[in-house]
Amino acid sequence: MKYLFLFFLPLWLFAEAHLFVLHRIDDNRHPYTNTSSQELVKYFKYIHSHGYKAVKLSTLIKMKEKHENIDKIVVFTIDDSYKSFYKNGLPLFIKYHIPFTLFVYGKATTEHWGDFMSWKEVKECAKYGELGVHSWAHPHLAMLNNKQIIADTNKAINAFKKYIGYVPDMYAYPYGEYNERVKKVINSFFPVIANQNAGAFGLTSPVNDIDRIALTGKVNIADKLKLKILHIKNLKIERNKNTITKISGYTDKPYVNIYITKLGWKGVKVKKGYFEYKPNFTLKKYRNRVIIRYNYKIVSKLILKEE
Repeated sequence: MKYLFLFFLPLWLFAEAHLFVLHRIDDNRHPYTNTSSQELVKYFKYIHSHGYKAVKLSTLIKMKEKHENIDKIVVFTIDDSYKSFYKNGLPLFIKYHIPFTLFVYGKATTEHWGDFMSWKEVKECAKYGELGVHSWAHPHLAMLNNKQIIADTNKAINAFKKYIGYVPDMYAYPYGEYNERVKKVINSFFPVIANQNAGAFGLTSPVNDIDRIALTGKVNIADKLKLKILHIKNLKIERNKNTITKISGYTDKPYVNIYITKLGWKGVKVKKGYFEYKPNFTLKKYRNRVIIRYNYKIVSKLILKEE
């Protein structure tokens, strides 16, 4: 009966939206976080010509709450409130009628750092999109204790109260870095939290751990829009401090490919719905990715090295 019931469910209940993150626009000094205006226009034209609809992040959250069809929904987010976005990106978003969510770097904006918008410019951006919080001092949150995280967050909140008049309910991690401890602290302030893990967003996805795909350099957006959630039950990434000892879980796929930063890819067979990989690999970098993939279905997790 379960399979008969699933057969009659509308397909859009299994639909998935895609979220993207941008930083700088037409700032060639920083290629790692830069997107050219020419590339941005390509993304917008592709979306318009292939039936996608761009919405703000808050709109997507409301659609999820109402169990609406989120197929072909895309969200553009912008981190750090760089002036290059205001100067080179905002006019294109306005021209192509693309709403967005801008996550504001509080300290840089308040102290008038040269590469960053003023609060007046942030307010102008909000007319065409919406705002979120991107911390006060843009710290590596996992390197702070809970008291320091709370202090940084309160400074960002107070800046929004002073200069904007309200506090958004959305937060994006600086550098996309977090662990479960950081997530718990930030979630006590903000119900909606965005990371920088590649993936998609479904009606059952948690709103406090939202995957976003980075758009830097030249990106084939058609390929990124093919990404879907790889559903894995009881996914475990087991560690002995900075050594990944085992990755395991349950899936209906015949195999998965698993990637670990500085180790590379490994094909792993799924036997009776279960896979297990024992790399016993010691992390080499502070920031590490564990990616589990089957064709265009993906799970991406950030793993931080413990100091």
